[in-house]
Amino acid sequence: MRYHRRLMEAILHDKVEIAKAVTATAISLDDAPKGSAGFASGVAKKYVIDPHGMTGKVQAV
Repeated sequence: MRYHRRLMEAILHDKVEIAKAVTATAISLDDAPKGSAGFASGVAKKYVIDPHGMTGKVQAV
């Protein structure tokens, strides 16, 4: 659990860009249904939901 806590703190304090670290695209909560539909249909893309726009990297799906 210590690892998870340090990782969370690094993400929250802009030490790690989560979308780059997991090679995913940050999307808004409103776009989550579109991202889920694409994933279910076999699109080879990963999404990170950023409901509050904290990453500053949110893209439309």
